[in-house]
Amino acid sequence: MTLEANPGTWPDDLYEQIKSHSEFLSGRLGKLNRGKQLTLVGVDLTGVKLVGMNLQRAVFRGCRLYCADLRNTDFSQAVLTGCDLTGADLTNARFVWANLRGADLSRAILKGTRFENADMRPMTEPPVPPHGKGGIVSLSDTTLHNTNLSQAKLLGASFVGAILDGAILDNADLEGADFSYSTLHNVQFKNAKLHDANFNLADFPAEMMKDLQVAGARLPQIIPPEMLEQVVNDHQLWIDSDGQKGRRAILSGWYLSRAHLVHANLNGADLRKANLSNANLHGARLICSDLREANMMYANLTDADLRGAQIEGARGLPVVLPGSRN
Repeated sequence: MTLEANPGTWPDDLYEQIKSHSEFLSGRLGKLNRGKQLTLVGVDLTGVKLVGMNLQRAVFRGCRLYCADLRNTDFSQAVLTGCDLTGADLTNARFVWANLRGADLSRAILKGTRFENADMRPMTEPPVPPHGKGGIVSLSDTTLHNTNLSQAKLLGASFVGAILDGAILDNADLEGADFSYSTLHNVQFKNAKLHDANFNLADFPAEMMKDLQVAGARLPQIIPPEMLEQVVNDHQLWIDSDGQKGRRAILSGWYLSRAHLVHANLNGADLRKANLSNANLHGARLICSDLREANMMYANLTDADLRGAQIEGARGLPVVLPGSRN
């Protein structure tokens, strides 16, 4: 158990408060009245290192724990409402039955982290000044590697851009959650509540589609390869005839994850909000195409021509300079 404190930023007696909290926990177990429960409200704990500690039942309301090192720490039944945990290292930390309503865990490191039965619903009351967060819980751009969120309450939570690798979401309440631009590998959703959860721009295995559909999630429409081939051929004819024949490719919102589009001519095509994650676009021509808000995560863009393409809000694209090729 380690603690490194910076008296200039964190409370001068932080270590003593945590020590007193340990006595408080021991007293509860032994039914003795000693120590004091750790309660911090609106405190800035940026970069704090609290590794391997027992902080069960501790209270951190509206605290800033930005980039904190909280590996192997136990926050079971703790209160962290409205806390800013952006970029925090939560490897093997425990938040079992914890209250994380309104917390921001964007870009946090979640490896083996446990959130079973955690309350991660939106926070309805105003944030605690000056550091408190509010609204929905955010797990945006976070890597959830073997993270256990079973039976957690995650209504409306944001998983935008998250990488869920081996995450467990069995029996979790994910109604209205947003999985846009997320990547889902070996994820368990057994008996999860997924009504109105958004998977439109998510990258997930095709075998998950049926289960997500039965659960009432919002899903993209799978496009048959032969239909895609016809659209690309019609678009080529449209280009060759200066718009007199064929038809411009309107692929806005299409689910094209893992599509084979090697050397395809999609100059001027409408690909807004298209899911092209893991698509093979080797040598594809995308000059002046509309790729706004498209999901290009892990797409093969080797020798692809992106000159003049509109890329605002697209994810997974390299920086494209005017007049240059990828």
